[in-house]
Amino acid sequence: MNKMETYRPCAEVRPVTAKLLLLVLRDITDDHDQVIIPQRRIAEAIGMSRSAVGRNLRRLERAGAIAIEPLYSEYGGRLPNRYQLGGKRNGR
Repeated sequence: MNKMETYRPCAEVRPVTAKLLLLVLRDITDDHDQVIIPQRRIAEAIGMSRSAVGRNLRRLERAGAIAIEPLYSEYGGRLPNRYQLGGKRNGR
C-alpha cells in the first residue's frame, strides 16, 4: 500500500477525532492489521479522554473500519480488546 492509500479508509469516517484514532491504529498494527492495546494507553498517547476513545472506537466499528474483539484470560478476567482494521474479525 502506498502512503496515500493509507488515508482512503478515513474518507467516510466522522468526526475528525475518529479519523485520528483510525490513523493511530493503522500506525501501530501488526502485519495482520491487528493491534491489542488498552483504551487507556491510546487515550494517553493522543491526549483524548478514555471515554472519547471508546466512543470513537464504536463509531469506527459501526462504519466498518475496524472490528472490536473482546479478549479474556483463561480465568475469565478481562484483557484489552483486539482491534482488526478493515472490519474483519479473526476467523469470523
